[in-house]
Amino acid sequence: MDEKDLQKYYDKSGDSFIYPDNLVVNDHGFMTWTVDPEGTFFGLNVYGDGKYWDEFSMTLAKKLGCKKIRFTTRRNPKVWEKKFGYKVAGYVMEKDI
Repeated sequence: MDEKDLQKYYDKSGDSFIYPDNLVVNDHGFMTWTVDPEGTFFGLNVYGDGKYWDEFSMTLAKKLGCKKIRFTTRRNPKVWEKKFGYKVAGYVMEKDI
């Protein structure tokens, strides 16, 4: 993972940092992840080959005994629904202070 990849990720995602939890970096990009208290696998930062990271997440989540995968996106969720079989499970609301 180099500065160019990080900047591209920040530009696309709107994020300004990478969570340090469980960082995986390879030729397909990078991903950080955690398992929440309910046992749900949560992708924190994901960049690169979406198909690869979807399969990687499914395999790892199953290995960890998780029953669900969750992540957030600022991109159109319909792509994730159609291409990878995800569904919208809620909304993230925010307000400037």
